[in-house]
Amino acid sequence: MSLDSDLKLLADEAVADWPEIALSGQLTEAITTLYRVHLRFPPWWTRDECDDFISHNADMDAGHLATQFDDLIDIVIDRFGRQHGILPHHEDADAMIAAERKATVYDLEGAIEALSEEVSKMALHSSSRAPASMTGCSPAGRRSRSTARSRRKRR
Repeated sequence: MSLDSDLKLLADEAVADWPEIALSGQLTEAITTLYRVHLRFPPWWTRDECDDFISHNADMDAGHLATQFDDLIDIVIDRFGRQHGILPHHEDADAMIAAERKATVYDLEGAIEALSEEVSKMALHSSSRAPASMTGCSPAGRRSRSTARSRRKRR
């Protein structure tokens, strides 16, 4: 599926099942699936590294999205009240809040782009290093170089 269709599906589900989708953890699972499908990782990243990156960011973004969903109730009603001088009718408020929530889900497209850039930068930074490239900086690595130097001095 395309990113746009996946976002539309997530937006429809999130709005229809709010707040149960957030409380049950399904929102985090849906964002995790979205990221797993639409993020590309370097071939040398292990499955665990990819999963850790995805789960960390999906969890943060699900929390952020849930906060925005809750905040939109006040934002939409206050905006309508300031523009029209009265509070919206209950059904109108529900429709406006649902539309704003759907639009908020589409902000995940920007999150995917930002995460893709982050992965690219991380891949570029680590592409020339072996996974254990820092072992030479350990005390054991320094000892092995110092004994090699001292052996040369004795000769």
